[in-house]
Amino acid sequence: MDVRFINPFLYGTEEVLSKMVSISPVAGKPFVKTDDTAHGDVSGIIGMTGDAVGSLAITFSEESIIYIAGKMLGENYKDLNREVLDTVGELTNMISGAARKMMEKDNLKVIAAIPTIVFGKSHTVRHIVKGPSIVIPFSTEKGSFVLDICLQSQIKQKEAQLPANKSANTKIAESGKPSLPKTGPGIITQEKIEIDLNKPIALESKDIGERLNRLKQILSEVLSTRETMEKQLRDQPFMETAQRMRYKKALPAYEVKIKRLKLDISAAETLFRMSKEDLENPKIKPHFQHYPTKQATPKPENKK
Repeated sequence: MDVRFINPFLYGTEEVLSKMVSISPVAGKPFVKTDDTAHGDVSGIIGMTGDAVGSLAITFSEESIIYIAGKMLGENYKDLNREVLDTVGELTNMISGAARKMMEKDNLKVIAAIPTIVFGKSHTVRHIVKGPSIVIPFSTEKGSFVLDICLQSQIKQKEAQLPANKSANTKIAESGKPSLPKTGPGIITQEKIEIDLNKPIALESKDIGERLNRLKQILSEVLSTRETMEKQLRDQPFMETAQRMRYKKALPAYEVKIKRLKLDISAAETLFRMSKEDLENPKIKPHFQHYPTKQATPKPENKK
């Protein structure tokens, strides 16, 4: 297995956890795994194709992923829950993305699929291609995890390859560690989100036209902020996880505010079209349910 398809995952893991979680995992001695046994309790598995075909699995012990997820999201988790499992998927995506960016510097192109999460004390990891995989163990302050890499090169190799019969005792080459791409600019702060969603809309003018223009201006600003958040989620895979979670939590609230603003604008436009006479002397058109009902004619009494 070519070290050009191994080193990026090693470096990507170290830098993603250092940047996003502020922890420094310690890499252990890599070894060859020839079965489907998972070395942990929960795994993120992602398939890849391109200059290399295969898959990557990141398998965490329960203790380590609860610790990592808690630091990423600023929570104190006690057991595996949906948020912790979602963190496994986020990490798998981010480490895969970091590694593929590093590969591009060697003119290697690898495309990744959507990660799958598997968990359980006795779960297995089945790679896309058959054959042994390279496992790199990591230790943290609380628990351990492993990278389980099984990739087959689709290009002719001119550089030294990792021999299958010596891979268990071979150290990963230290060849010019590339840096992780930086998060893009223009991150929307939590303060901005709080103001957008919670600050009352001030419409001081009594003129309906001015009020209508102000509502449209506010709607335009809110739409622009929502579009910026959605674009950053698409274009910035290395955004800090806490910020990504804030965006995902805020977007539904932005949708609610946009709908409310559109209703307010519709009402203001209706008032704007009304004449002065209509406003000063409004007439309520009767509804069919408001018409008086005809009283039934009483039946004549039978005289005896």
